[in-house]
Amino acid sequence: MKKRLIIGNWKMYVETPQKATAFAKELRAKMRSLPNVEVGLAPSYTLLSAVAEALKRSTIKMGAQGVSRYHADAHTGEVSAKMLKEAGVSFVIVGHSERRALGETEEVVRTQMMEVGEAGLTVVLCVGEKERDASGDYFTFIKQQLTSALVGLNKKTLSKLVVAYEPVWAIGKTAVDAMKPHEIQETIIYIRKVLTEVQGREQALKIPILYGGSVEAENASAIIKEGGVSGFLVGHASANIETFLPILKALKNG
Repeated sequence: MKKRLIIGNWKMYVETPQKATAFAKELRAKMRSLPNVEVGLAPSYTLLSAVAEALKRSTIKMGAQGVSRYHADAHTGEVSAKMLKEAGVSFVIVGHSERRALGETEEVVRTQMMEVGEAGLTVVLCVGEKERDASGDYFTFIKQQLTSALVGLNKKTLSKLVVAYEPVWAIGKTAVDAMKPHEIQETIIYIRKVLTEVQGREQALKIPILYGGSVEAENASAIIKEGGVSGFLVGHASANIETFLPILKALKNG
């Protein structure tokens, strides 16, 4: 059975080391029944130490929600990719729509990717349109995000790439109102086409493409079976074990 990938982006939903540790330990105990699911958790910077300790010798990976574009030196408040690696991080989310909304440009995203790749970590690159138009201009928008981020990057960075498609307009909706599986599949096919143009078919086929945009237990199974995705990037539902586990089970059966 094909291995599926799911990343839980905790954002600021999990606030204390105690809650983070309890969640990580409970999830770890459940992983024995999910042999074909690969799981990653992305806590806030302040929780990295607690989560790393809770996940020792576990198959669950720990990631970061963001990273500095700077390598080192005098940059107050910044956290470098090298520092994240030392903290036990194995992947970094880059280009999330919430970070782009705060002013992180395509140039910044590309620089962050270079830093993450040079540190030997996996880049989880987020792309996605703000709205869907009848003329299909959103395809051009997605292509611009991908090509701007990927063209010219070294093989070391590209070899460990994960792409997460997160349509901004679909975030925060219920499973009923969220993006339909056939709409997701159409976009995933297009993203794979662009990746092929940039990297070649052989490498493009190896890149996992996740979906993020109102993923819940109610729609996870249909998306994984009909949407053509490799897994999910989950926000709010990943911060509670009771809402996260049903999505993991959907991946197991997908």
